Amino acid sequence: MQSQPAIDIAACTICGGMEFKAGPGGRLFKDVPPVCGQCGSLERHRATRMILESLGVERFSDLSVLQLSLDPSIDRNWFRSFEYSIYENHNSIDIMSIDRPDSAYDVVICNHVLEHVPEDRVAMRELSRITSNRGFLYISVPDPANRAETSDWGEPDWTQHGHYRVYGMDILHKLEQTLPDRYVVLIKQVDPVTGRQDAGFLVSKSRRWHDVPFMNKMRAKSVCRAGQP
Repeated sequence: MQSQPAIDIAACTICGGMEFKAGPGGRLFKDVPPVCGQCGSLERHRATRMILESLGVERFSDLSVLQLSLDPSIDRNWFRSFEYSIYENHNSIDIMSIDRPDSAYDVVICNHVLEHVPEDRVAMRELSRITSNRGFLYISVPDPANRAETSDWGEPDWTQHGHYRVYGMDILHKLEQTLPDRYVVLIKQVDPVTGRQDAGFLVSKSRRWHDVPFMNKMRAKSVCRAGQP
């Protein structure tokens, strides 16, 4: 009897786990369960982990980090200091009015938060304001590549997890217009478990971080070069 070919199973890029389960409501991606049974990571967490590791975590050791909405995409031990905020928790930060001085953190990580915020342009400016020249702001939102234009209905839709909007790829123009004095790079990565593509935006005040993704041969596109054409 002829044996069946072996099926390659990719390991979780965060914990190395090899067992996965369906997401909320039994969600699968192309028939593949997306949730790591060991660390609970989803596609976006694993893709973000790969993006940040590709930037070179050795560059983070002397930097402070703020993570908005705790998730497993980063390793707090990469950084000199670590702080996080969870909405409506004791440490909750209002990202439209952040009670921190300018350049308070070297790195700010904001994954899948802006879609929950009434005024996302205000939040973008605040997040950039508290990011120092030494580091960068990293932003991701759900599936912007699935549509060209953002749909914003001005109030939370509780059938869509309380989102105020569904982003399209015009978020590129919003970042460019809202933060014209910043460098912005779009970085893409594929979750090896499900094959799902995700993307994030690296926003920085210095040319150094703009150039790192290209030096490291990442899948990157320059969106804004601090006011340069």
